[in-house]
Amino acid sequence: AADVAVETQKAAPAKSVPVIVLSGFLGTGKTTLLKHWLEKAESRIGVVVNDVAAVNVDAKLVANQTKDIQSRVDTIQLENGCACCSLGDELLLTIYDLLQLQGEGQEPFSHIVVEMSGVAEPKRVRENFVSTKKGGSPLTEGCELSKVVTVIDSSTFCTDYMEFSRIMDRPELLEDSSMEGASIKVVELLVEQVEAADVVILNKTDLAEGDSLEATRAVVGALNKDAQIVETSFGQVRLAEVVADIAKAAVAEQHGHGHGHEEHGHEEHGHEEHGHQEQAKGHSHASDCSEPECTDASHGHAHSHGHASDCSDPECSDASHGHSHGHSHGHDQECGDPNCTDPSHGHSHSHSAPATTADERFGIRSFTYTARRPFNGEKLAQALQKWPVSRKDCLSDMLLDSDAAAAGGQSQSPLTRVIRSKGFCWLDTYPSSRMYWSHAGKNMALEHEGVWWGAMTPEQLQVMEQIAGDEYKRSQKEEFLPDYADRRQELVFIGMNMDEEGIRCLMDDCLLEEEEMAEYKVKQEEDKAALGKSWLNGFAM
Repeated sequence: AADVAVETQKAAPAKSVPVIVLSGFLGTGKTTLLKHWLEKAESRIGVVVNDVAAVNVDAKLVANQTKDIQSRVDTIQLENGCACCSLGDELLLTIYDLLQLQGEGQEPFSHIVVEMSGVAEPKRVRENFVSTKKGGSPLTEGCELSKVVTVIDSSTFCTDYMEFSRIMDRPELLEDSSMEGASIKVVELLVEQVEAADVVILNKTDLAEGDSLEATRAVVGALNKDAQIVETSFGQVRLAEVVADIAKAAVAEQHGHGHGHEEHGHEEHGHEEHGHQEQAKGHSHASDCSEPECTDASHGHAHSHGHASDCSDPECSDASHGHSHGHSHGHDQECGDPNCTDPSHGHSHSHSAPATTADERFGIRSFTYTARRPFNGEKLAQALQKWPVSRKDCLSDMLLDSDAAAAGGQSQSPLTRVIRSKGFCWLDTYPSSRMYWSHAGKNMALEHEGVWWGAMTPEQLQVMEQIAGDEYKRSQKEEFLPDYADRRQELVFIGMNMDEEGIRCLMDDCLLEEEEMAEYKVKQEEDKAALGKSWLNGFAM
């Protein structure tokens, strides 16, 4: 993020202190890494420790460091809960209080490090920080969110990736008894922390067995192509190595060449944070639908086939069942027809990059599928039901499974070799709802995530333009089409030796036929009117 000048009484620009958010599962080595940074501190560092336990051993360890390095580390300990969730504002208040410790004439902080809990979602921390700063809050004066650093346990990443369980099922990953964030799937949180990072530290490389380290390196690189990846053991990474490009960015900004983290990424532009979640039919990611007869493709179902068998129910047509698989923001494949102008066809947004040794060995690539017609919910459910669940318990074993690789497009589904997929869906059954598709490992979810801009009535838009006017203008410019506005399919697939053509054909086959669009459009306008009426009734109350 660009530095923001803070005016003093003398109108001289004040230096913004870079804030580094440290995320990662409990046990990955975050505290060991932080301890290393504090012991080797060459300048004054501020530290915020997120205490989610009744007795926070991590906080005590950090606090003890202040005596050893002659008060060059100031520690403020958060009092309650998870800073990235209900305590987002408390985190900003704590950073603000920490900045006040600098004092006139004292050595300023070179950095502030925020150690998050193991269940923290760094993306939400970033969003809260950015929105607060954009709103002009004094809480963010004098500081900038510089880096999100995620620490990964290289010895467990591949097995955690193939987990079907939730955090609550893994007591060793919980830091207290509040169960904050415990309902999220292990793999969902794992990929979220990797994808939100600017730096990913692969720790405990000395404990990684067999092909696990190489597979971890390849998959992390595929999930987040923009992240700096550092490998180490015992958290032996210098702070200077992590923040090396901050000074370069500051110099570039002074010369007018600075650009934000989002400019080169494939960012998701969400509406839900602006308060217009759909008022009906919503399903939380924290709970699964338990109705055995339900065939709604949008319901958050997740069922495990076990680690040794594929789905055995030939009648199941639920698209959201746990046929897990993966995503990243990388784009490696170009559309084969450069002259194609059919907006309903799936086309890739590709950026070629030199292949690494891991890329060459594992063959991990990615592409983006897009289309401007809605999916037929029933067809999509049937297609996803044929997506087999891997029998492997370790991701590296799955990637190196020669039998599955040889099967490739010969298998019952071209999705077999996909390890991650993610993006936005447009379903004929929910014309106003922007559906979010997220799959990783053995988990798959298709859930409501707000409404499309095009589904809002003029009254709703008038309110929303006051809250998110810039986002609305961006969407109008980049995503709107006549009749359907920003409704679209936008899905990223990542996998090893994927059958890209087969996946594109499968997705295209799930789209409504052209002759069905007139009938759909009537339903779309009826749904929009009903949603607007519901919104007005709620607004009046």
